[in-house]
Amino acid sequence: MISYSIAIRTLGKAGKKYQKLLNSITKLNVQPEKIIVVLPEGYKPPVEKIGTECFVYSKKGMIPQRLFALQYITSEYTLFCDDDAVSYTHLRAHETAANL
Repeated sequence: MISYSIAIRTLGKAGKKYQKLLNSITKLNVQPEKIIVVLPEGYKPPVEKIGTECFVYSKKGMIPQRLFALQYITSEYTLFCDDDAVSYTHLRAHETAANL
């Protein structure tokens, strides 16, 4: 079985886009070992939650936030996401619907 975790970089303000990402994570066939959500210091966590994620705080910035997540992850692979990303299957379903 594949071993992976998900690291999400956010400012906590993506709203519906972040909720779509969370929804797509819950629908994955193989669930991640951990979901690490990295916020900049001083920012509030998003109200959208699935209950299995862990919120941590780092310096603000794309690279610092992504790298900070790695200290909490022990799985073989890591999927790095921004808070407005959705899974490939979700995107494929959207493309198919758009092409009908």
